[in-house]
Amino acid sequence: MNEIRDKLKQLLNLLRSGNENYQATQIEDALAGTDEELKAYITSNELWGGAGSVADQALIETRESRRRVETLLAELGAIQMKAGVVNVRTEMWTSAFRQWQRQGI
Repeated sequence: MNEIRDKLKQLLNLLRSGNENYQATQIEDALAGTDEELKAYITSNELWGGAGSVADQALIETRESRRRVETLLAELGAIQMKAGVVNVRTEMWTSAFRQWQRQGI
């Protein structure tokens, strides 16, 4: 879980710098909780879901910041898949982010 916590801390800092306070607070709460509470967050729709999730909308106003979000989520998703701790959308988002990185989108 340490590797996951490290990625979430990076994501938290990025969200805070972009004034995404609601999503940042969710991550802070997960990081402050137990491993089970952290697991619940990293497999949640708040992180990996559709409209309103971190994966879907965090920092979408600025392309540079959004790319950093996508990079961190792709890295986090890969860690989660390796550990077998995923949301039904984790693989889809991770794959999409990696494809967009390769295509320069």
